[in-house]
Amino acid sequence: MRRLALLLLVFAGTGCALHHTPPNLRNPNVITFEEIDSASEATIYDVIVKLHAEYLRDRGPTSISSSSRDVAVVFLNQQEYGALSTLGDFQAHDIEEVRFFPWHDAVTKFGRKYSGGVIQLITRVD
Repeated sequence: MRRLALLLLVFAGTGCALHHTPPNLRNPNVITFEEIDSASEATIYDVIVKLHAEYLRDRGPTSISSSSRDVAVVFLNQQEYGALSTLGDFQAHDIEEVRFFPWHDAVTKFGRKYSGGVIQLITRVD
């Protein structure tokens, strides 16, 4: 009986701890419109360089026998747009949110060919 009470106490305490979410928990793979706006940069490329340059990192060769490299691909909303160099095409004030998907999330969500990751731009709707 005593063991059961102790077990219930442990589960009750664990359950409460699991449901507690700290306030202001920010996703490091998302740049919000507020962050874009406060960066005061002209293009979304400049915003990313200023706030999260690691999104643009070249992850090196994909294999020993191949010369291809793992770099992120740009998506505009739900469609592939192009290479990282295309980020300069977008004015910062036209983008609502930037989402970075590291390789493991990109491959799951978008497919195997996105092993360098995906930078998804979500456009503003006025």
